[in-house]
Amino acid sequence: MNWKAFIFDMDGTLLDNMAFHIEIWREFLHSLGVQLDEQQFLQRAVGRVNSDILRDFVRPDLSDAEIRTLAKQKEALYRSRYRSLMKEVPGLTRLLALAKQKGVRVALATSAGVENAHFVLEGLQIQRYFDVLVTGDQVKQGKPHPEIFLKAAERLDVQSSKCLVFEDSPLGLEAAHRAGMAGIALSTTYPPEQLISLPGVLAVVPDYTALLSYNGHLGEFFHSFQN
Repeated sequence: MNWKAFIFDMDGTLLDNMAFHIEIWREFLHSLGVQLDEQQFLQRAVGRVNSDILRDFVRPDLSDAEIRTLAKQKEALYRSRYRSLMKEVPGLTRLLALAKQKGVRVALATSAGVENAHFVLEGLQIQRYFDVLVTGDQVKQGKPHPEIFLKAAERLDVQSSKCLVFEDSPLGLEAAHRAGMAGIALSTTYPPEQLISLPGVLAVVPDYTALLSYNGHLGEFFHSFQN
C-alpha cells in the first residue's frame, strides 16, 4: 500500500505517558470524590475527550462551563508534573523525518486539548514535522466516532483510504477503522493480544524502531520507505 499520509494519536503514541495520565486522572477525580482503579479507567476512558470522561465519572449533567473549568485544572496539573519526564516513543523522530523526506503528509489527531498538544509537540521538538493539528476541542464527537480522523484527512487533502493511523487505544483504532483507515497499534498502553484482532489493525509494535525493522507483511513498505 502506498500511503500518502500518516495520522498520529498523541498520548501513548507519540510518548509513552498513559500510565502517568491515568494516575493524574485518578488523583484529580479523587479530589472530586470519585474513586476508581486503573482498569476501570482503561476500559471506560482512554481515547475519549475530557467532556465525555468528566460526565461519565463525575456527573452526567455537568455544564459546558463546569467542564471547561475542571478540564483546565486537570490538564494544568498534568503538564506541571509531566514536563521533566517527557520523552518520545523510541524511533518516532526517525519515522517523522523519513515521512517528511518522502513527501508523506503528517497530522496529529488527539482527544487532548490544544494546550496539551502544543506542550507535547514543543517538548519533543517535533512540531516542524506536522502539517495538520486536530485536537479534542475542535470536534463534536469523541473517539470511537471517526470525526477527528476524517477532519484530519480533510485538512491534509488526502483520501481516507490513503491515510495510515498510529494509535494505542481500542477506541482510537475503532475510530480509524470507521473512518476507512488502516491502523498501526502501539502496545504502550494495552497488551498486544488486545489490539491485534481489532478491525483494520495491520500490525502491533512496541515502538517505531520495531516498526521500521518489521518483518511482517508491512516489512516491504517500511524497508523501502527508508531507502
